[in-house]
Amino acid sequence: MTLVEELLGAKTGEVVVREVDLVYAHDGTMPLIIEAFRRNFTRVVPRTYVFFDHVFPAPTVKIANLQKEILEFAREQEIPVIQGQGISHQLAVEMGLADNARIVVGADSHTPTLGALGVFAVGMGATDTAVVMGLGKTWFRVPESVSVVFEGKPGKNVMAADAMIHIITALRDFEMNYKAIEFFNVPFSFDERLTLTNFSVEANAKTGIIGEEYSGDSYVLELGIDLSSLPPMVAKPHHPSNGVTVEEVEGTKIDQVFIGSCTNGRFEQIERAAEILAGEEVAVRTIIGPASANVYRRMVETGIAKVLIDAGAVILPPGCGPCLGRHMGVAGDGDVILSTTNRNFRGRMGSPNSEIYLASPVTAALSALYGEITNPEGGA
Repeated sequence: MTLVEELLGAKTGEVVVREVDLVYAHDGTMPLIIEAFRRNFTRVVPRTYVFFDHVFPAPTVKIANLQKEILEFAREQEIPVIQGQGISHQLAVEMGLADNARIVVGADSHTPTLGALGVFAVGMGATDTAVVMGLGKTWFRVPESVSVVFEGKPGKNVMAADAMIHIITALRDFEMNYKAIEFFNVPFSFDERLTLTNFSVEANAKTGIIGEEYSGDSYVLELGIDLSSLPPMVAKPHHPSNGVTVEEVEGTKIDQVFIGSCTNGRFEQIERAAEILAGEEVAVRTIIGPASANVYRRMVETGIAKVLIDAGAVILPPGCGPCLGRHMGVAGDGDVILSTTNRNFRGRMGSPNSEIYLASPVTAALSALYGEITNPEGGA
């Protein structure tokens, strides 16, 4: 059986109704969920959480009023609300909300981040999430699965983001709609494993899950990745599947570097960036977005925050920050940005006339020093 078949207790293609162990939403999706919920239900199931992470603290009166409405609904329904402590997917892991879970639903496309825990985690739209909040269960068609089996160990300058840009690019011409990616023989740390499952959505996958033992059965495609020969990668505008080696775009001038988000904002990833920036000075706007308050706290306690500030970087409150182009680092017309987020669609970070390249924190930090995309394998 595939991991998905095991977690859903059914064969590929079957339609099942299953209890959901955890359901959550954020300040960006909750207003529409409230509308859909009130049309059909009266009480929210107990295993429901709301996070304020996408646009927090509120930058406009309109958003402040929407967040007030969410708080009023949450008080009425006795829903825990976590405000400004970080990104929902990261906090769900840190708080242990998905411990011992099998199925998780979130009103955000990157809910599959939790697949690093070995759970079936999927993002859903407002109406479907409202149904889960009202009933505590939902239906699924059991997706087919693609296996990714790693071989070897990554080089010192290669991170999970590099592997995922390579994988997404390799799957570009394969129909991934409503399929899962299952990862095996994963040599990355837990922080980096969350990057793998988080990024799986950009291959157009339904979800991503990390398993322990690879059976080799029942997969519609088997992809082997030799990490020992994988170079640092960059995804060119305007899609994560436009992957090339860093060497191919080295020298591209940039205006801004963003290191953080639910993809690469964990402590280990920011620590890797700080090692490069220590004692140096950035040449372009460099923004650091820790994925949670706990990550930020460790940055302060270990002195990493001081290293980054001394290098000229700006550290944001924990949250989604510039990733979705709403505040704290919005891209202007003509800006060229090197980002460690998961999406570089046209207009994703602000102006549709900007260009976004995606890379690992190692590549991004080194490039911040030179003001251009720089290959960490180049001996700089």
